[in-house]
Amino acid sequence: MSLLLFLLYVIFPLVTSCRIFRIFIAAMSNACCDVIGMEIPLFIYMMTSFLKYPVFQNLIYEKSCLLRYENSSICSNVTAYHGDKLIQADANHFYLLSSVVLIMPSFFSTLLLGSAYTTFYAEFEYVANFLRLSSVTDLWSVKKPLLIPFFGLIICTSNYIIQTVNMNASIYLLLISDAVFGICGGYIAVLVTTLSYGVKKTSTSRRSIRIAGFEGAIGLGGTVGYALSGTVRELLGYSYTFLLMLILQILGLLYIMIFAKEYGQPQNTDKEFVDGGYVSTLFRKCLMALSHYRQLLTDSRQFLAILRLNFLAFGVELFIFGGLMDIQYSYLRYKLGWGDKQYGWFSGLHFGVSTLAVSVLYPFLYLRGFTDGTLGCVGLVTKIISLIMFAFLSSTPIAYSIIRKMFSLIALLEGATGLLASAVFNTLYPKTLSFFPGLLYIISAVLSIIPLLILWISDRVVKSKGFQRAESNNEINLQHVQSNTKNL
Repeated sequence: MSLLLFLLYVIFPLVTSCRIFRIFIAAMSNACCDVIGMEIPLFIYMMTSFLKYPVFQNLIYEKSCLLRYENSSICSNVTAYHGDKLIQADANHFYLLSSVVLIMPSFFSTLLLGSAYTTFYAEFEYVANFLRLSSVTDLWSVKKPLLIPFFGLIICTSNYIIQTVNMNASIYLLLISDAVFGICGGYIAVLVTTLSYGVKKTSTSRRSIRIAGFEGAIGLGGTVGYALSGTVRELLGYSYTFLLMLILQILGLLYIMIFAKEYGQPQNTDKEFVDGGYVSTLFRKCLMALSHYRQLLTDSRQFLAILRLNFLAFGVELFIFGGLMDIQYSYLRYKLGWGDKQYGWFSGLHFGVSTLAVSVLYPFLYLRGFTDGTLGCVGLVTKIISLIMFAFLSSTPIAYSIIRKMFSLIALLEGATGLLASAVFNTLYPKTLSFFPGLLYIISAVLSIIPLLILWISDRVVKSKGFQRAESNNEINLQHVQSNTKNL
């Protein structure tokens, strides 16, 4: 710890004050900014987020155990109480509360910071007319919307360090982190602001390459974070694991401050704030964004009914996915006695293989004539089979055989369905432990038939009317980026 303080307060100020260091940073900024872009902070965010997820779940269980039994030797041993139904219920109820505190404020803050969708979809004119989000990015500098989510993330992680130094501190103090990060936009804000900046700073001819870079950052970051999570926590403990995350997040913040460049002129000037008032201007921007969402589903266009049905299908799928993600750690812990280490290995393998499959297999099949609807149906059938297998899970080898991935996702419904799914699944799951813990997996498999039928019907209708599917590589890459956001 003394070495860390020495580096922080002595060496770092000396190095950063050096003229050679400043010249080097300036040169690197000019040479690399246009090439690398925001993939590095996005990778850092993904890695630390997936590093945190199993560790945070394990922390919830340990603090719930300490709150109920006040025995640190037992509570630090996963196998000692993995079958305790009271701890399971306590942990799931707290995770529900955590989700509510995170998601509710992020609805509004993401709406303000989320201008990424405006330009990100600008290449697809038929979508851009309906998804024009006006936001703080139009009113502030380019850097501020990039920095705000990372600033909230740093405060969030700092609170985790404080709360894990004293494991006997109230578990509810962890909610401070969720509230701060939610107010700063949450994970969706990180994604949309970095994607927006990357696309706006890239020429049209190279945007598919830029999007591919974001795909790699998301996939690699998630895989590495999951795989290292439990192992790092066992080696360093909770506090130093979160300290490691904090250092990486600060590096991401510094990268944005150094390499992100302003471009163009703001679409709105300070006069708009003076005349209309700061709060009223932001409120008006939110209403405009909601109006554009409404237009998307109401304005007359070809296949409007199919579009609405697919929104329903995505909503059902996101509800299922969000709910199962909330309870999956608890389920594997209860059934197999897994801790964050085993869960991290399994999730890292799943995430890495599925990302590779979507990056390679999906475009390969798409370019050989398979429609989006057909590929979506195949993905849903695979998921239904895997959910049934999960319901009757009884050993570790079976768990590692279940590697599946959806092929289609839309992020607009994620916040609402995630909140609803968290409430339903975290409330019902503890009640199923007494008779059949896998019940929610069976219910999810049955519910998945709804989007499966909608996708099949949509595909048949579109093909019967001779609709020509787009061949653009940008469209393929866009679908892949959206499919990756569901794992956050």
